[in-house]
Amino acid sequence: MTINSPLVSIIIPYFNGGETINETIDSIFNQTYSNFEIWIINDGSTNKNSTEKLKEFTTNSKINIIHQQNSGPSISRNNAIKKSNGKYIVFLDSDDIIEKKTIEISINVLENNPPISIVYGNNRHFGTKNFIRTQKPLDIAELLVYNTIAICCTIRKSVFEDGFYFDEYLSKKGLEDYEFWINLASNNFKFHYLNELFFNIRISDTSRTYQVANTNITEIKNYIFKKHANFINSQYEKLFYKSKMQNESINNKIGNLILYPYRQIKNMLLNIRNLR
Repeated sequence: MTINSPLVSIIIPYFNGGETINETIDSIFNQTYSNFEIWIINDGSTNKNSTEKLKEFTTNSKINIIHQQNSGPSISRNNAIKKSNGKYIVFLDSDDIIEKKTIEISINVLENNPPISIVYGNNRHFGTKNFIRTQKPLDIAELLVYNTIAICCTIRKSVFEDGFYFDEYLSKKGLEDYEFWINLASNNFKFHYLNELFFNIRISDTSRTYQVANTNITEIKNYIFKKHANFINSQYEKLFYKSKMQNESINNKIGNLILYPYRQIKNMLLNIRNLR
């Protein structure tokens, strides 16, 4: 436990998550850090088992439940953030599992480094796919090409109190976390990466990424690029040289797998040109 143990608010959007929520809640209560509150946002669940499951948590003083009409994760998270009492926010999905020391380690960093606003680490993906996603320190050029940071992280609540919430237009369309990171990066919030396994993220063919975001990807990216056109234009030179270095590192077309990142950067540059 840290010497200073400020309250941490753990926010969990919940839609028909009755099959997995117990694992998520158990992993929170197994934390080495004990000064937390939990906010579960029931986003209009339609599955009876899922709605009944929430009744099991109503007697636990650490767990708060918000019921709302189905609105999507942006609105769910924003509603809970506004009601939360913690100095820091941790985001989980209702099928994620948090590692035992994640909050303790993250809060130690944030309490001892006031300029830092966001702490994140590595994630283990499990389910239909199993692998470790090793993240790395923020590279803005890479972030503008694809989402390099998972939503599972720890953030100062003051970020939101300064007016930086999740974009509610994207709440049902997807990639609201991607837009959120770009928004924070463009406003000079400081990200801090730790080479630690922090979260376990369940991968499923029925996950929201597969069902929603991938079907709307062109519309979503056009919306994000237009919203942040000035910032993206300011990063044009970095994107250009990243594209150039990527291209020069490819020796005589080694295959689609290696060419894929370069093509992504090329498409980004074309999008920026259209915005100028």
